[in-house]
Amino acid sequence: MSDRGIAERWGRESVSYREFESAARDLLETDDRFRAARAEWETFFTTSHGDVFADADVARPRDDLFVSALYYDFVVDRCIAFAEREFDFRLANPEPRANTDALSFSFRELHRRVTEAADVPDPAADLTADDLRSADTGFLRTLYEGVVPREIRLALGEYYTPRGVAELAVEALDVDDLASATFLDPGCGSGVFAAVCIDRKMSAMAGAPPEEIVENVASSVVGIDLNPVAVKSTKLNYLLSLSPVLEDADAESVELPVFLTDALGLSRDDDLSLAGEAFDPSADYLVGNPPWIPWSRLSEDVKARWRGTYADELDLLPHGGTDARLGHANDDVSLPFVWVCVHRYLTEGGAASFVLKRDVMKGPAGRLLRTLTVGDRPLALDHVHDFNRLRPFGEQVGANAAVYALRADADHSFPIDATSWTAGDAAPDFATAETIRATLDAESTGIVPVDDDTTSAWIREGAERGALGDCDHDIRHGVKDDAQAVFSIDREELADLEPELVYPYLKSRHVVKYGLFGHELRLVPLRKANEDNEAQLREQYPKTYDYLRSNRDALERRSSSWLEKGPFYNVFGLGEYTWSEYKVAWCRLGFKPHFAVVSTVEDDDLGEKQVVPGDHFMFVSTDSEREAHFLCGLLNSAVYQRSLRTVASEEKPVSRRRWSRS
Repeated sequence: MSDRGIAERWGRESVSYREFESAARDLLETDDRFRAARAEWETFFTTSHGDVFADADVARPRDDLFVSALYYDFVVDRCIAFAEREFDFRLANPEPRANTDALSFSFRELHRRVTEAADVPDPAADLTADDLRSADTGFLRTLYEGVVPREIRLALGEYYTPRGVAELAVEALDVDDLASATFLDPGCGSGVFAAVCIDRKMSAMAGAPPEEIVENVASSVVGIDLNPVAVKSTKLNYLLSLSPVLEDADAESVELPVFLTDALGLSRDDDLSLAGEAFDPSADYLVGNPPWIPWSRLSEDVKARWRGTYADELDLLPHGGTDARLGHANDDVSLPFVWVCVHRYLTEGGAASFVLKRDVMKGPAGRLLRTLTVGDRPLALDHVHDFNRLRPFGEQVGANAAVYALRADADHSFPIDATSWTAGDAAPDFATAETIRATLDAESTGIVPVDDDTTSAWIREGAERGALGDCDHDIRHGVKDDAQAVFSIDREELADLEPELVYPYLKSRHVVKYGLFGHELRLVPLRKANEDNEAQLREQYPKTYDYLRSNRDALERRSSSWLEKGPFYNVFGLGEYTWSEYKVAWCRLGFKPHFAVVSTVEDDDLGEKQVVPGDHFMFVSTDSEREAHFLCGLLNSAVYQRSLRTVASEEKPVSRRRWSRS
């Protein structure tokens, strides 16, 4: 089945989808049990994934995702039913909730209600046994991407892994005895890692009776996920991988160890069962691509459980000072997720291979990885597959990735062996490890810390270090207020405020190398963060105070932990340094090491006034014009640019630690 054929047969433009969607949306308006299932699903989803719908650029994201997920489950379920008929077996646990009872409703019952309400074509009507035999792990990825809108997929932090990357990750584990090895993917997604592990086990057991292979695999390759769609996908991928032996195995039914629960035990901690008995998912090897959900999307309850459950035990806060909090620098949960899974599931002396951002080798959020310890367990990083600026998740996803292969309870050493993958003459093909090797250029290299501190940025051996050394300048964060609608001021609003507290405000588009082009207006009602100036504001700037008080509810709803102290209109990233005469500033988003000196600007309404760098900026403050321009010229010079590119991540700013070496 080609990608185009899958999209035409089952995608959002297909007759099957349109009929199913129309009936499902009608049932959401008229059927109490259908609405109750959707409400339970939404609660389950937001508890585990946070408010993933807030930024999704679709009209009704909650309904859209529910209907899309239900339709996707319907297609996968019909494919499973077809496989059961063709290969003469029964899947004992087809429902996502089986073995954990994570949800009270049955997806199959919802399918039945939809198909009774409308003439929905059977998705499996034209399938053949050869279709199933030839289907690869990309089949479900194509189906999922054809059904669930891209905006929602990105909000979920779901980057479905191409098989070639999964094959490299499993190869990097260097498993001694595949037949006896146990594998766990704690965020199993579409099931591609499980499929690769199954294929390798089946190859290692070639010649064994089919029943023995099925029994071995179905007890030793385990998946966990908090998304019902992912659990169902993995079960189908599991069956497709087992199909060569299922056809010949004398087995009436098979039960698959794929569980709908929270692998971290935070939003829920279900008792797992398999074949009617308690099941322990501990494994010799962990594999996968963990969720890349930003901390900001998690519910406050889940954040609190992270901090209360694992933060101290596993030392998940290796930053110092104000950095010492989960969620620093817009981190996502992927790396702490891996650390907790190693702690909970990896047997002594086991190994793990995960897809993570390549940024963790350099950025502040990656310092956890660079400690190479999980609690009191030392780790050795055996190999890194670095994909540099390639896009293994597709051209629409700009997340740069790498594979990290770790060994538990082992001492680490440097340099770390690494393979650096770059584009070759042919178009990159991530379908298999073989096509990766055929279409990409590979260079063997080593990775080392930038200095004697092994938790400092890791760089390639031989990288430019000419501009690295000690420096006494402090790096500062721009103003962060988390209330654009309140603090961003239109010129028509100036008459309703005291203009003394409104400043030219810089966003990323306003600054380029050596240049400042434009600004917006921003209300800055304090001189420093947490300042107790409410009485002064009320007396000296009554219009501004009334304006802020009229927006008090919105300001108090801000969720950032940076703003928990101070007045209700508090902001972060504000201090004496903000008001220095000169600043050397640069954008911290998708870091490009371009620097500019900023000071004052002439505004038509405000007159000449000091600029305030916004949340997207980092800067160094000084009252010396000569020093500011000297620093700016130095940092924009070729040797500094090369050095900064060496030690700076692609997604995070130059940190205080990196600045001290520049």
